Amino acid sequence: MSPAENPQAAAEQPASISRLTVWRARIYLVIFVIFCIELGLLLAVLPWTRLWTDNDLLLSYPGLRTLAHNTFLRGCITGLGLIDVWLGIWEAVHYHDPKPEPPEEQTVARL
Repeated sequence: MSPAENPQAAAEQPASISRLTVWRARIYLVIFVIFCIELGLLLAVLPWTRLWTDNDLLLSYPGLRTLAHNTFLRGCITGLGLIDVWLGIWEAVHYHDPKPEPPEEQTVARL
């Protein structure tokens, strides 16, 4: 009987996970955490700097400048940045490696 015909037999077979898959997951995690923390810090700090308030785009559009100077909007963007930092740290703390497949043991036939 094939595993497709017998779902119980398919559930009993362990999924094979290679070392490459484990390292790929680890590298992805490191890149994701660094990205989240950097983006979060940028969003948390940027609205309160001169770069946010004094740039050429805002000088050309007075309505957009008024919106950018709104402290509520600045606070919302800072909050998104802090959530992004928290998300990156949470992912790093709660990461679990996929369990690699143990090396296959060679059976020795006894005579």
